[in-house]
Amino acid sequence: MIVYLNGQYLPAENAHVGVFDRGFLFGDGVYEGVRVFEHTVMCPDRHVGRMAGGLAEARIPWDPRSLPEIGLELCRQNDLADAFMYVQVTRGAPPPGEPPRARTLSSTGTPTVFAYATGQPPIDHYAQPPTTHLALVEDRRWSRGHLKSISLLGNVLSAYEAQAMDAQEVAMHKDGLLTEACASNIIIAVDGGLVTPSLDSASILEGATRARCLALDPSIVERPVGVDELLRADEVILVGTTSIVTSALTLDGKPIGNGPHAGQIGPHARRLLGLMMDDCRAQVEAAKAKTGEAVAVG
Repeated sequence: MIVYLNGQYLPAENAHVGVFDRGFLFGDGVYEGVRVFEHTVMCPDRHVGRMAGGLAEARIPWDPRSLPEIGLELCRQNDLADAFMYVQVTRGAPPPGEPPRARTLSSTGTPTVFAYATGQPPIDHYAQPPTTHLALVEDRRWSRGHLKSISLLGNVLSAYEAQAMDAQEVAMHKDGLLTEACASNIIIAVDGGLVTPSLDSASILEGATRARCLALDPSIVERPVGVDELLRADEVILVGTTSIVTSALTLDGKPIGNGPHAGQIGPHARRLLGLMMDDCRAQVEAAKAKTGEAVAVG
């Protein structure tokens, strides 16, 4: 596998990060996950904007506008048409003279920028939503969930809780309100409509796929969502960069929904996946048309 590290594309076995890098010692960094379909980066402006905001809040000096270019080059060098690209930016190692364990640095160091890409299924693979099984767990993570921090121990521990309960994912809650899953946002069908936790109601990430679903389906309501609503939901849908749209079939071992179709993929999940795949195809066609125009002009 060819990876990207600090401006270079090189084999993964030749990529090395220093032991005093603050990403390793402190989890001091942010990351972004990007989906690529048919050599086209999905929603590049949204990913670049979110990472720029995270880097600014973390006070890490790196310009993420090259993120789409890095992703496409990684795909080219690894012969991937459809992929997931991960990019991580840490504060880097402390400058000479700075203590390795200092919580803050008196001078700006050089960030460490690392990225890789792995193959993923093509658009046509997503004929119906994949499925998962949920466990309801308390959200014990930190209060800056809007930051896409590389410090994911809270998410990891929640995933282990789910595993101990014979589930594959979690629906987290705090103070009686639904927050999110380990690696995705949650949309539920309840009382005849679709709702998702609002960003001001809980410490959650403004997911790029969540934002795209809201744009494609304006009927989805953003508001505080109670755990009681989750427990009586007709459908529970997870949305994220890698999984796109996933239908949860059970919660704490019990089928989600009521009636003869309980515990099955629901119509809202199928419809949202269709909207997302149509949007991905449109982005691919727009990118191809733009490339063709550039070639014609050239």
